[in-house]
Amino acid sequence: MLYTVEQIVDALCNEYEALFTQKTFNPASDLSYDEYRNAMLKKTLPELIQETSTDQEYYTLDTFMRKYGN
Repeated sequence: MLYTVEQIVDALCNEYEALFTQKTFNPASDLSYDEYRNAMLKKTLPELIQETSTDQEYYTLDTFMRKYGN
């Protein structure tokens, strides 16, 4: 399936929110949600796909998008 830059950015931001709860977020070392989103918006499509840590066999982009996409 094909995904837009915006769809992948949204999914990455959803993953970021899921990983950094109130207990695990450290404002001294972690980006805020807005900072993270702005950083992702500056990336190219290949860079965004790399950020998802997906591959072609075990954890595919489709799997990532089903889990974190809107």
